[in-house]
Amino acid sequence: MKNVFKRGLNLLTLFSSNNENITTDFIKDNILDYRELGDSAFKRSFERDKSLLKEMGYLIEFENDKWKLSDGYSISGTRIIEEIKKSKNIDTNRFISIYQIIKKYLNLNYQFDEQSINISKIVQAINEKRRISYKYKGSVRKVYPLGLKQYDGQWYVGVNEQSIFKTFKLSNIEDLKIGSLPNLHNFDNVKINFSWEESMTPVLLIIELSEDSYFIFKNKFNHKVKNKNIFEDKLKIELETYDLQGLTQFLLLTESEIIHMSESEKNKLLELINE
Repeated sequence: MKNVFKRGLNLLTLFSSNNENITTDFIKDNILDYRELGDSAFKRSFERDKSLLKEMGYLIEFENDKWKLSDGYSISGTRIIEEIKKSKNIDTNRFISIYQIIKKYLNLNYQFDEQSINISKIVQAINEKRRISYKYKGSVRKVYPLGLKQYDGQWYVGVNEQSIFKTFKLSNIEDLKIGSLPNLHNFDNVKINFSWEESMTPVLLIIELSEDSYFIFKNKFNHKVKNKNIFEDKLKIELETYDLQGLTQFLLLTESEIIHMSESEKNKLLELINE
C-alpha cells in the first residue's frame, strides 16, 4: 500500500506539472516505479493507482477528442480539498504546506537505496519502540532496536534480542520489516555501549526550521533531542548525533538554519558535502 500512495503522489505531481494530455509512454518514462514494468503489470498498477486517486476525489480519464491536437490522459476533481476545507478539525494551510514539502522532496527522479530505507525504518522503530525482523547471514532475527550508529564508513544497529544486547552490521541485513505495534518495551534508561564509542564524540548543534519539515524528515537520521521550543511555526531544536551523513541529508532537505555549531564540526560537514 505504501508504494501505491507513493505512485499516487507521483501521478498528482506529474499531472499538476503538465497542462496538456499525457500519454501512457510519458507516464511510464517519468515515474520510476512504472518504468521497469511490462505492459500487463503496468496496466494493473496504473488501474489500481487510478482507483485510489478516484477515492480521494481525483479522476484520471483518457480523452479521445477529435477537436484536440493530442489524445491522452487528463485529471480532474478536487473533492478531497473541498472536504478538507469544510472540516473544522483540519488546518487547511498546514495540510497544503506539508503536501508542498513532500512534493518537493519526492521528485519524479528520486530513487531510494535499500540502506537508506532500512535506516529510516530502524530510526522509526527506535523512536516508536517497535519490533523489527530481518534476515542476517541466513537466519531470521526478531529484535528491539535501541541504537543506530556509524563507524569507519559502516552502519551498525544495537538491539535487544531476548534480553541480550547485540550489534549487527547494517550491510548484512536483508528483508527488514517493521512491526505494526508501538510502545512494546521500556528500555529508555538502558545504556547502549558500542565498542568504539570511547573514541567518538557526538556532533552537537542548534538549528531552526519549520515544524512541518522536522515532522516529515525526523526519521532521516539518528539523533537525540536535548531541547526544543516552537515560536510562530518555527522550531528551534538542540540535538546531538553520531550520524553525520544522515544529518547532512536532513539539513539539505529541510533547509535548516544552523544557529550554533562548533567550527570543527562545521568543517566535518563541509568535507562530507564536498566529497
